[in-house]
Amino acid sequence: MGRPPRPLPVPRRAAQPLPAADDVLHALHAVLAPLVRLLLASGIDYTRLAAELKPLFVEQARLELLRGDQRDTDSAISALSGVHRKDIRAWRLDGLSGRIAQEVSISSQVFARWMQDPQYRDRSRRPRALPRSGPAPSFDTLARAVTQDVHPYTILTELLRLGLVQVHKVKGVETVVPHRDGFVPPAGSRELLELFGANLSDHASAAVGNLLGASPMLEQSVYAQGITEDSARALAELARKLWAQARADMIAEATRRYDAERDRDDATCRVRFGAYFWAPLDEQVEPAARGAVEGEDRE
Repeated sequence: MGRPPRPLPVPRRAAQPLPAADDVLHALHAVLAPLVRLLLASGIDYTRLAAELKPLFVEQARLELLRGDQRDTDSAISALSGVHRKDIRAWRLDGLSGRIAQEVSISSQVFARWMQDPQYRDRSRRPRALPRSGPAPSFDTLARAVTQDVHPYTILTELLRLGLVQVHKVKGVETVVPHRDGFVPPAGSRELLELFGANLSDHASAAVGNLLGASPMLEQSVYAQGITEDSARALAELARKLWAQARADMIAEATRRYDAERDRDDATCRVRFGAYFWAPLDEQVEPAARGAVEGEDRE
């Protein structure tokens, strides 16, 4: 007498209808276009990208099976991901891809503290120039307020390397002067690339979660079409001003909560809040059709 057939898993009913595959691919075309531009500019062709995508599809397929309380067998992962089983076996032997979440660097933590701590800001709520050493407010006391494990000299050296601060002598005293635009690593730097990956990953996670019916996350924008380039530049400057205020408020509240909760066992959650502005000011593009101004709510 043969064995009874294995019980089939009970499919989870989606909280809302899922988008059609063709519609998803159409939307991804617009999303991937600037990323392909970056790949080509960096000397990465389709063959190399495909090799990197294979383990990514395997990892995400495995996670999708586990979310559905299904066994993550080689056959199940292969059927879901489209990756051959021999490649999946090799992936299991090699382990996960080794990507780890990037911790917020000490230099960015110090700069964030500088931006929000009233002791280190001037009357206009901007980070003030600080004597390099001495009693508070100084750069040494700022750095030691963030960490006792890294010497202020090391942190200052890193900020100088990134071009985020300058050191001047004022009346014979070494003074650390912050970059007026905040923590913006130079173009092409590893730090900016890490921010690029982290920001786009979390933005995409919020957008995909909304599409798949997860708890709604903030993901909104304002779109204007049919304006002049001068207006676009003026709006770009307004966006910077609005972001500066929102950034300062969020850093202050996040720091207050972190200081109060960092020793709790349940303090395991992370958040990211961002904003972006884009206009083709430096590119040759086709003239846009006349349009209007609209808010795009995706929450």
